[in-house]
Amino acid sequence: MTELATTRDRAGGEGGFTLAEMLAALAILLFGVTALLGALSASINQRRSADAMLEFSTLCDYAVQKVQQQAVRSSTGSSLPFDLDFVPQVDQPAPGFPGMTWSANAIVDPDRPDLWLVQITASWLDEGEETRAEFFRVLPRQLPLRDRVLSFRAGGEPDTR
Repeated sequence: MTELATTRDRAGGEGGFTLAEMLAALAILLFGVTALLGALSASINQRRSADAMLEFSTLCDYAVQKVQQQAVRSSTGSSLPFDLDFVPQVDQPAPGFPGMTWSANAIVDPDRPDLWLVQITASWLDEGEETRAEFFRVLPRQLPLRDRVLSFRAGGEPDTR
């Protein structure tokens, strides 16, 4: 019987893995999980950036409306385009977008004095870093519709340009 027991032990009578095999399998599993977590982290960061850019595009529409309503002033009381001034908007809070601010400034082209090129800049914190994005919009150089209607009702000169 001793010959039979020795033969069974040599043939691997008890199945199982050695400690080295278990450590190798654990290392491969750990490497895979680490790679998966890295990819997931990058995906989350891209999602945050995409969400911030979507909020920025929505904010630009809001900022353009605010610029048209609040940033155009008449320097002489006339509604003529050449008598209008653009009041720069600086670090305005963005309602509904916590931590995001916007600024607007107008650039005048001497070849087209009837238009303003409005530069809207938004800034927000993205993972602790300040991120800035710019948006340009061409706006007619005119008073807001409300002010033009009030000027017309008061008997002022209607703006024909």
